[in-house]
Amino acid sequence: MLPRLSDINFRILQLSRMPLNPRRMVVVGLDFGTTYSGFSFALISEPYKINSFFEYPNSSNLYPKTPTVSYYKKVPGHEDQWRLNSWGFTARSEYTRDMAKLTKEQRRRKHSGAQNDNAPLPEVGRYITKFKLYLANERMARVPLPSLPAGLTNERVITDYLREMGALILKTLRGQYRNLDLTNDLIQWCITVPSIWDNVAKSVMKDCMVRAGLVSGTDDSHLSIVLEPEAAFFHCYQHLHESAITVNDKILIADIGGGTSDIVVEQVVAIGQSSYQVKEVTFSSGGLCGSIYVDQSFIKFMIQSIPCLDGALDQQPSLYASLLKEWDEAKASFGDLTRSNRSTDISLHYELLNMMKPYASMDNDVARALNDGLYEIRYDQMKSIFDPIINQNLTLISDKLREVQGVTVIAVVGGLAKSEYLIQCIKRRFSSEVRHIIVPGNPVSAISLGAVMSALNPDTIISRVSKKTYGVECVEEFKYGVDREDHLQVINNLRRCRNRFHIYVRKGDVVNVDQCISKTYYPARSGQTTMDVTLFSSENTNPRYTDEPGVKMEGSFTIDISGDMTLDEKRIVKESLYFGRSSLELVAEPVNFFLGSQGPNQLHLPIAEGFV
Repeated sequence: MLPRLSDINFRILQLSRMPLNPRRMVVVGLDFGTTYSGFSFALISEPYKINSFFEYPNSSNLYPKTPTVSYYKKVPGHEDQWRLNSWGFTARSEYTRDMAKLTKEQRRRKHSGAQNDNAPLPEVGRYITKFKLYLANERMARVPLPSLPAGLTNERVITDYLREMGALILKTLRGQYRNLDLTNDLIQWCITVPSIWDNVAKSVMKDCMVRAGLVSGTDDSHLSIVLEPEAAFFHCYQHLHESAITVNDKILIADIGGGTSDIVVEQVVAIGQSSYQVKEVTFSSGGLCGSIYVDQSFIKFMIQSIPCLDGALDQQPSLYASLLKEWDEAKASFGDLTRSNRSTDISLHYELLNMMKPYASMDNDVARALNDGLYEIRYDQMKSIFDPIINQNLTLISDKLREVQGVTVIAVVGGLAKSEYLIQCIKRRFSSEVRHIIVPGNPVSAISLGAVMSALNPDTIISRVSKKTYGVECVEEFKYGVDREDHLQVINNLRRCRNRFHIYVRKGDVVNVDQCISKTYYPARSGQTTMDVTLFSSENTNPRYTDEPGVKMEGSFTIDISGDMTLDEKRIVKESLYFGRSSLELVAEPVNFFLGSQGPNQLHLPIAEGFV
C-alpha cells in the first residue's frame, strides 16, 4: 500500500562526521582492475606511511600489480565443476606451461604417426581474462568477452579472485605488522569501481567481497566503495600541491585504466597546512576506452599483417598471451612524436615463427621476421593502432573542459598513463588550455594509494553532484489535464494519482556529503496497516511517474504501521534519504505513533560516492 504525500515538510541537516570505526587497525585500498589489480595499505595510527605491494608471486620483476587473470581446471570426475588452479602471474605462467606441454605432445604424435594414440593429452584448463568487464553495462561493452564454461559464473570468477587476493593481503599485513594479531574484522576495506558502473554492478561487487570472506554480510561498515577517479584525486593532490594550486582552482582527473576511462573535475575549496577540501564540480563521466582496447587494435593489426596468425591463435591460444606480453613493453615505450622514422619491434614466439615459414616468399615483412624473430611495426602503423582509442580519450577530456570552464590542472593516472604517446598527445592538445598537465609518480598505483587516503581523510570531499534523480513512490491528488487517466485511482472517495515519483534530489543537484533530506507521508487508506517504502532513480531531471521510461526501482521495504491505529490516516511517517560517503540510505520512522512488529525500516544501497 502506498503512502500519501503530506504538505511539504522539507528539511536539510548536516550529520556528524563518521570517523573510522575504532576497532579497525589497518586500511586497505584494493584496485580491482580490468587487466591488472593491486593493493596499498596503512596503519590507521600511521596515516602518512602508505605502502604499495610489489612482490606478487611469479612476477619476473617488482611491479605494484598482478594480472587480473584466473586459470581454472576441471574437478576430476565432474564435467561441469571447476576449481581455481592459480591466479595472477602464476596463472599466466602455468597456463603457458600447460599449453606448451599440449603442443609438444600433439607435435610428437603427428611426427611419429601416433595420432591414434588413446592416451589422454596433457590437460589444459580455462584461462579467463578481463572478467571485470562482465560487470560493465551491456550496452557499453565493445570488447568481445569469452563465454564462461558451464559451472562458472561471473560472480564466482570474481569472488575466487578476490578471495585469493584477500589471502595474500592478509598474509602481507601479518608479515608487515607482526606485533598485531590481525584478522579481517580489523581491516577497513576500500575497493574502487569505475564511475560508469551502474548500481547493480556495484552491488554485485559488494556481494563478491562478502562471498570471498573479506567482509561480513551483516556489517558493511567494513567496506567502502570508492569511485576510481576520486581515489586518483587523493593521490594526485600531493603532486598538485607542488604545482602551487590555490583555492578555487579546478582540477580535472583523467583516470585512463585497463578497461575504462573516468573523468572527474574537483574544485579546491580550502587549503590547510596538512589538509584540504574539494567539491565535485559536475558529475563524473567516462567510457570503455582503456588500455585493453589498444591491445585489441594491436591484435587486429597483427592478424591483418601475418597471414597465419588468426588460425595460429585458434590452434594455440597461449600465443595470444605471448603476443600481449611483448606488446605491453612496446606500448609503454612508444611515444616520441618527433621521431616518426622510428619503428617498434615485437618479438615473436618460436611456434608462431614456424607457422609463418610457408609465407616467407609472399611477404617481405614475414621474411624479415623469420630472419631475426622480430616483427617490425612502422611509426605510422603504431599511430594507427593507438589513435582510435587515444582520440576517444581526448574527446572525453575535451568535452569535460567545454562543460566546466576554468580548469587549471589536468592530472593523468591509470594503466594507460604509462604510455608516453598518450601523455604527449594530451599535452599537445591541451597545454594551451590549462596551467599544468601532470602525471603523478607511480600512476599505476594511484588508485589503490588514493583509496587508502580517502578512508584516512574522509572530510576532504565536501559535496558531490548527483548523477541521477532520486525519489520515492507515493499517491498524490489527481490533476486533470496534467496526470494520465490510467494513473487515476479513487481512494476513500477521493481522486488520487498513483505511481507518482516524489523527488528528493534531481540529476545535477549539488548534495553535501552526509546530507539528509526528509519528507513526511500519511497512509493512503483508512485502516492501512503496512506501508511500502520504495526508492526509485531516473536519468531524467523531472520524472512524474515511477513507471515511465528511464525510471528504475533501486530497492524497497515494507514497514508495519499497525502499532497505533487510533490516529488512522493522520499517522505520520518520516522518510529520510541520507547521502553518505559511500552509499545512499533510505530510512522510514514514525513521527506521532509507534511501529508494529519490528521489521526492517531502512534500505541501504552501496551506490558509491558520486551517487551514481
